[in-house]
Amino acid sequence: MTGLRKLAAAGGVALTLALVAAACGGKSGTSTGSGFQGTPLTGAGATFPQPIYAAWFKAFRSVEPNAKINYQAIGSGGGVTQFTTQTVDFGASDAPLKSAEAAALPGGAGSALEIPTVLGGVVIAYNVLGVRNGLKLDGNTAADIFLGKVKTWNDPEITAQNSGVNLPSTPIQVVHRSDESGTTNVFTKWLSKESSDWSTKVGAGKAVQWPVGVGGDGNDGVAAGISQTQGAVGYLSYDFAVKSGLGVAQIKRDGDGQFVAPSVDSISAAGGILKFPITEDTSILNSSAAGAYPIATTTYVLVYKNQVSTPKGQTVVDFLYWALTKGQDRVKTLNYSPLPSTIASQALDLLAQITSGGKAIQPSPSVKG
Repeated sequence: MTGLRKLAAAGGVALTLALVAAACGGKSGTSTGSGFQGTPLTGAGATFPQPIYAAWFKAFRSVEPNAKINYQAIGSGGGVTQFTTQTVDFGASDAPLKSAEAAALPGGAGSALEIPTVLGGVVIAYNVLGVRNGLKLDGNTAADIFLGKVKTWNDPEITAQNSGVNLPSTPIQVVHRSDESGTTNVFTKWLSKESSDWSTKVGAGKAVQWPVGVGGDGNDGVAAGISQTQGAVGYLSYDFAVKSGLGVAQIKRDGDGQFVAPSVDSISAAGGILKFPITEDTSILNSSAAGAYPIATTTYVLVYKNQVSTPKGQTVVDFLYWALTKGQDRVKTLNYSPLPSTIASQALDLLAQITSGGKAIQPSPSVKG
């Protein structure tokens, strides 16, 4: 729990990465060489990428010392809202903008870019005595659990998929997100694909009416709820599950019927099917790629094409260029999966659409070196 509490403290309300000179390889505000030195930015949104974004923001200060980036991990819904009201310089969401959300932007649909940054998985995590890891679940059973139809861990629907596992009669306690969340959107989209009952009764979205269970705020809140409750089950991003030490289920693939555990490699495999342009229907769920984990997702940074402030626009472009190139080398250490090289290349192409004063903003030489 110590690590979880540290993570919650780091990402709960606001993450201000104001680093001293030693951490950045030079004094804050001084030059690490000639050229653009960056300017402060603010952002808000998804909790899922917060740990990797924190690491990226810190490392980027060694490239542009003045690029102090304050990121509020408030959930994808809150990120879209703040981005729409232009109270932040960039937003972050695990779910692509819906057509109504895009139309509500100050410049209307087409005024913003949705840039994929990293891949992750949504996992079904649990706390069941005697079952450390490897519980197997198919999509329909998962839906029945979260619908409240499967009420105990030794229900025949679960035991049929877990031969040889001594499952207890412990009641199942569902924990779900209480805030608007891209993680919820990904998970409920997957449940809707797997279960017509779920699709009809609950559906998919950043926030849904949960039939059973208790809510937790953010991925860290769900992880804490599961950790503190015997018999609990919930969904959260893979990186949070690893850090919290919870049991994580293997999920049955629709195509070949194989059960696949979430991992950096199985999640990365799923990303190969990502297609541009990004639309509200964009998804890498149930990827047909060999060995792909079924509940995989990407996450997006939202940025306006027309940047009112040239220094901020330049910092946004430079940071995103760096994140999509050098930053990808860092993601595995935090249990994320890098974008496939072909996807990262297409994401880089989007940066050419960002302008200020009618001129395209080119990445600074410092981020290309």
